[in-house]
Amino acid sequence: MDTTRREFIRLTVSFALLSLGGRVSAGEVSLQLPNDDEKMLTDIVYQLFPHPRLSKDVYTQVTTQLRERIVQSVELTAMLGEAMDVLAGDSRNTWAALPASEKLAVLEQIQDTPFFQFVRNETLGGVYRHP
Repeated sequence: MDTTRREFIRLTVSFALLSLGGRVSAGEVSLQLPNDDEKMLTDIVYQLFPHPRLSKDVYTQVTTQLRERIVQSVELTAMLGEAMDVLAGDSRNTWAALPASEKLAVLEQIQDTPFFQFVRNETLGGVYRHP
């Protein structure tokens, strides 16, 4: 049986909730992002507001803040999986190999989604509030 990323995330969240015996709400469940998704998210943050003079640490910090918000929300976690499926296609390596101009074109495919709006708004605040 071939499981998609979205199905895997839903199953993981369901099992986590079941294992906790319903004692916590879905928003209190803590999940970890797959490493490839975190790398892609960092790259997306940079693609949204590319400033070559800014340290890469700024983008990593913004990604960390995003991850903390995402893993606390089952809804955001599911939206992340859906967005990553669109952006990466069949392989996370596909995204990494794309030139910046093509990454922007792919990002345009999800620009109207609630998840993209969330990431954009959080990134905007994170990048421009950074000293």
